[in-house]
Amino acid sequence: MSRPLFQRNARFVLFGLDEEKTTWRGVGLLAAVFFGSLLIAAVLTPPAYWLVEWWHRSTGSANAQWLLDKGVDVYFDRLRMGMIVLGLPWLMSQCHLWSWKGLGLSLGKSALLAFCLYGLGGIFLIHFLAHWGQVPATADWKSPELLFEALLAGLLLGFLEETIFRGIILRIFYTATRQPLWALVLMSAFYAYTHFKVPTSVWQHVAPGVHWDTGFFVAYWTTFGITENFDLAQFVVLWLLGMVLGVLTLKSGSLLPAIGLHAGIVSAMFFYRGSGLTESWPAAVVLAAILAVLVAVGKKDHTATGD
Repeated sequence: MSRPLFQRNARFVLFGLDEEKTTWRGVGLLAAVFFGSLLIAAVLTPPAYWLVEWWHRSTGSANAQWLLDKGVDVYFDRLRMGMIVLGLPWLMSQCHLWSWKGLGLSLGKSALLAFCLYGLGGIFLIHFLAHWGQVPATADWKSPELLFEALLAGLLLGFLEETIFRGIILRIFYTATRQPLWALVLMSAFYAYTHFKVPTSVWQHVAPGVHWDTGFFVAYWTTFGITENFDLAQFVVLWLLGMVLGVLTLKSGSLLPAIGLHAGIVSAMFFYRGSGLTESWPAAVVLAAILAVLVAVGKKDHTATGD
């Protein structure tokens, strides 16, 4: 059964509720995972960094030096993401998302075709922005190694972020609100917010080295970093991208189109080594136009495209 995009659909409601029921329980679970991952990463970051320092002192390993050259906030971010990934099965079970199919990951022909088409669309989008002067055009498209790394990075990040944000968090807000539009708006705002990391400027006032409380310092600025040197253009672009990916998910009933588009964008940006998509107002205009087209074309969504 198909229905208008902004009419509530039981397919996206969690906890086995029907389409008329709402609950904020999922928002509480999301807060527990978000702040719990911050706390665990804050505790584990210093010993993880000290372990790499010990490895380098003991062996002089070039790999250890490479790891030490990374900022401590990178250690924190990887540990936090690891905790989130480990917590996904628990969160899915609590939300009554009992299967990958229920999450929107059914590998039917139409969903796989959409994945490929939107993946090409994501690559074209970045290529268009690059030639429009918004992303540094320094890509080497003839390097097989770089091509493989770019595609792998795009697939991994696309799968992970779409599973979390459009597969679970969108449904959490969908279940909490009566209007799907509000679910899209809130999910996209949260998506944009999480991309603001620890501001570079705050490290100027920190003593060198990693101490027992460094992880908590990083956790604080990971939470409130958006308040320091806030970039409106970056926030709007990320919010619009979240809206585009969310609308794709609601209209198709599958995560595959959103994963494809996300993977294509990340893969192309990997080549161009630029961040113009998340910083420029022209990119916001392009994404707003794409969003308008997605909402206008095909007024009804086609739930369950996994056939």
